[in-house]
Amino acid sequence: MPPPSERRRDWLKAALAAGAALPWQTARAQSEPASARETIRLGQSVPLSGPAQHLGIEYQRGLQLAVQAANAAGGVRGQRLELISYDDRYEPEVALANTQDLLGDKVFALVGYVGTESVNRCLPLAEKAGVPLLAPLTGAESLRRNPSRWLWHLRPGLSAETTLIARSLRTIGFSRVAVLQQDDADGQAGMEALQHALAAADLPPAVALARVARNSTNQVEWKSRDIQAAARTLMSGQPMAVVFLAAYASTAAVMLALRDAGFAGGCFATSLSSAAAIGPLLGAKAGGLSVTQVMPSPFDSSRPVVATYQRLLQVSGGPAPEYVSLEGWVAGNAVVEGLRRMPRGGSRAAFMQAMESLAGWDAGGLVLRWDAQRRQAISDVAMTVLDREGRPIR
Repeated sequence: MPPPSERRRDWLKAALAAGAALPWQTARAQSEPASARETIRLGQSVPLSGPAQHLGIEYQRGLQLAVQAANAAGGVRGQRLELISYDDRYEPEVALANTQDLLGDKVFALVGYVGTESVNRCLPLAEKAGVPLLAPLTGAESLRRNPSRWLWHLRPGLSAETTLIARSLRTIGFSRVAVLQQDDADGQAGMEALQHALAAADLPPAVALARVARNSTNQVEWKSRDIQAAARTLMSGQPMAVVFLAAYASTAAVMLALRDAGFAGGCFATSLSSAAAIGPLLGAKAGGLSVTQVMPSPFDSSRPVVATYQRLLQVSGGPAPEYVSLEGWVAGNAVVEGLRRMPRGGSRAAFMQAMESLAGWDAGGLVLRWDAQRRQAISDVAMTVLDREGRPIR
């Protein structure tokens, strides 16, 4: 396990390489007393390097846009916001160590974690410290059944995403379905949700199931064997369609192997596979891949929340609009609104009450619908289909 200083250096290197916004004021702020600083710190452990880095970099980018916009408008009743992001490479044990550091940094809340297993590992620390954990990028239903009072979800659960996939499979007539599962808590959460969704759609269980380790790609020898073995297992079931329950790098590697092996059937993936990240990896073989989405289209400028996001993204010199950074932008704005509704100097418990009060809040053409039982603010999902250039066509 790298020491905290090394993890911070890794994060800075990754963020610089990706062009991510950096909280340059962190070191200076730590040397000043809180009374002089008047800063509300938000902490994030997120993959900013490694095969899942797109998810972390873009989520951090969206959050940072929201923080910068709030500060440009005077902060929250004069208090500035600061986002501290540490790289965890999509590895839960690193996320756990980062969270210990962030709690030592006395962040007011944790926000924008990526991955079910990281949240499972880090949530007990947050609960013990009485620190909110907000808007993690995970759809695990296990985190929505009897959820912690310190947990606040923005995105829908995986049951919504897999239900849409199962209905699409049934509509098209794909009855023989194989599944690629990431061999961790994210993959297990997806598999549990998909099994229920297939049964509800009167579809039979998967004809083949293959598992790959987290962060598997075709770039490392042993992980290449992992990918090739998974493709052979999936093909052995003679599927009409394959559902991918893995992050984008593994999904792309296995899908390419399947296409090279002659598979011409349907391909479906959850939002964990990230349409924006997987398209370039697949190239001309991306055509027909369907990916579920938990945010409105990042190209729909008729929604004020999207139009503002697009404008600030362009001003910042960022890349093209895409779903993950939009999710970060929406999450960041929700956090800012919660802070504004909280009494000045209020406790974290008061802040969580303010976040719960966002039911019916219009973020700008996107209304949050708070589900108190699931502690979740958005329930709608949609499907994006990629063309042969890897671009979303709907």
